[in-house]
Amino acid sequence: MLKIRVFVPLLVLVFSLVSMTVLASAHEDREIGEFEVEVGFLNEPPFEAQPNGAFIKISKPGIDILTHGALFSSGTVDPGSNFEFEFDHELEDLEIQFHDHLTGEGGTVTVAHDAEVSGTQMIQFDGTFSPSTVSIQPGSSVMFMNISGDSTMTVLSGPHADDGHAHEGDTGHLPGAPVLGASETLQVEVIHVPTGEQRTMDLRPLVQDPGSYTADFVPTAPGAYTFRFFGEIEGESFDESFTSGPNTFDEVTPSQRVQFPIELRETRELQSALEGVQSDLILTDQRADDADSAASTALIVAIIGMVVGVLGFGIGGFSLVATRRKA
Repeated sequence: MLKIRVFVPLLVLVFSLVSMTVLASAHEDREIGEFEVEVGFLNEPPFEAQPNGAFIKISKPGIDILTHGALFSSGTVDPGSNFEFEFDHELEDLEIQFHDHLTGEGGTVTVAHDAEVSGTQMIQFDGTFSPSTVSIQPGSSVMFMNISGDSTMTVLSGPHADDGHAHEGDTGHLPGAPVLGASETLQVEVIHVPTGEQRTMDLRPLVQDPGSYTADFVPTAPGAYTFRFFGEIEGESFDESFTSGPNTFDEVTPSQRVQFPIELRETRELQSALEGVQSDLILTDQRADDADSAASTALIVAIIGMVVGVLGFGIGGFSLVATRRKA
């Protein structure tokens, strides 16, 4: 019997739908140490069997230099007392306004690496600030000294409002600085929560969105996913997990929900079906081999029986002839 081997190739369906590559707002935001982190799927909502990725955006918090008192606020400073504030390196190349809460008098502090003043710069207050404009190096301090005889001072960052001190005007939250180079020190562990399957992946930077990174993969099962980012960011140890859900970022949705007018079977279903067919064919092949072997064995036994029978018949005939001769 001719033995036939059947090989069934694995069929993989790749759905190349036009992707809306606008990053969705359904991402989880956290402040972790000195960093602001945004995490989710690269494309949301994510669908099963569609190319996607584990997305993370890392930046340093922005600095608000315009909102009333956002950067610093002295509280009430009595005559003869002072308030001191350090203008650190994050404020370099910025011009920061300040004012007295009651009088509205103000001035500016420019932070520049080529400024002459380092250490501490004093500004005196006696109804007005003197000097009202100073330039200092990053890391230097300004001491606001109240030298008036009977007036308190409350010095705050930002321009003074001209609307009766309502201070509900414009804000000046400068965008945070993106953190670059994190793909060299950070990895992500992608976990499918329902099954516990997990894989560690490398990140690649998104060139058009500085500070953003993704690990490309195709989610092949619906449900919740956990992204665990671990390693270092600018020398700081980092190990944080983010899980999709109602209050974080979207879970993976079965792609039948957006298929129209015909719903196609998922790749995982086709694979399971093909594996089942392949198993049945292998089992059938094995049974055929077993039947073939059994038939061959029966044939050999029959031949041996025939030979034994012929030999027995010949021996019997020879014995009979020999007996007659003796008689």
